Amino acid sequence: MRRILFASLIALAPGLAFAQMATNTTNPPAPPAPGMGGMGHGPMGGLMMCPPGHGGKGRHMIDPEQVMLKFYAANTSHDGHLTLAQAKAAGFKPVVDHFDEIDADKHGYVTFYDIQAWRMDDIAKHLEAQATALRAKDS
Repeated sequence: MRRILFASLIALAPGLAFAQMATNTTNPPAPPAPGMGGMGHGPMGGLMMCPPGHGGKGRHMIDPEQVMLKFYAANTSHDGHLTLAQAKAAGFKPVVDHFDEIDADKHGYVTFYDIQAWRMDDIAKHLEAQATALRAKDS
């Protein structure tokens, strides 16, 4: 019985691997369930610092998973493209306030990855300014 089960698993393995490689280019991936994590420790994983002036409380932590959930809730057309009108309707204030900066390619919409890239660029600008100030103190 074990041999039959093992043989059938081996026979299915190439098909399963191919199915995992196939991509769906028309629909974006579904957001993860709250609390499921799964985003790892990469550009979109872990908690990120929010620069001063964003939220009025100085630096605080932002969970990218929460940003993703908010994005998918605001994206009522479910096409992965968030328009300014959708962001306003959902009260997605950071995106509304900085929509022109986030939509660097001027498509008239932003994607989740555009928002993440903007957040990282903004954080990098603030960190570079802090590094410059520290270098000036050292001189």
